[in-house]
Amino acid sequence: MSAIEIPHLRIKSFALRPRLFSGEQEGALGGPDLPIPRPGDRLAADVATTQFRNDAEGRLMIAALFEASNSSAIMRIVQPNRGGRSPGYAAVVDGNDQGGMTLALRGLQPGGTLTRGNFFSIVHGGQRYVHMIACPGQMLVPDTGRVALPIWPMLRFLTVDAEPAEFVAPMIEGKLLGFDKGASFVRAKTETLSFSIQERA
Repeated sequence: MSAIEIPHLRIKSFALRPRLFSGEQEGALGGPDLPIPRPGDRLAADVATTQFRNDAEGRLMIAALFEASNSSAIMRIVQPNRGGRSPGYAAVVDGNDQGGMTLALRGLQPGGTLTRGNFFSIVHGGQRYVHMIACPGQMLVPDTGRVALPIWPMLRFLTVDAEPAEFVAPMIEGKLLGFDKGASFVRAKTETLSFSIQERA
């Protein structure tokens, strides 16, 4: 079953946060603590809306949330403080079986910039996985259109060559939470809504 897209209608806040499954090994007898990164770290988005009128916009939003409640939700990640020039629409994974915290990509726009803190999504097996660019400062895309990009968190799958990487309009996909009480109607209006989308893997 394909994921249900949640529209950006009357969104008051859209906050990405980490869901960490990494740990920390406490030092024995006062020794140093050691971080233990694990490949399950991923992201979630917490979303809140303003009040809807009882109109087409409100019905569209509520219908999407009802449909996604027993399926998967997908929503565009809006980055109003996004920095740098877009690296383009045609970026793809460059090579099979990549893992870890560096991703080889090709097909980027030469002269584009990859800026630390910007998010992008990889479409793997038909599902979106969100990652953040973790290079220091900005990385300029060379004439070849190929880069080895530091990312966060580490990859949660082994890559497949030529799978899309979405830098222009990244999406978060996963389980919808927080809509179990449905929508509340007051006179000709719908009360504000709040929900989360959590990546599953």
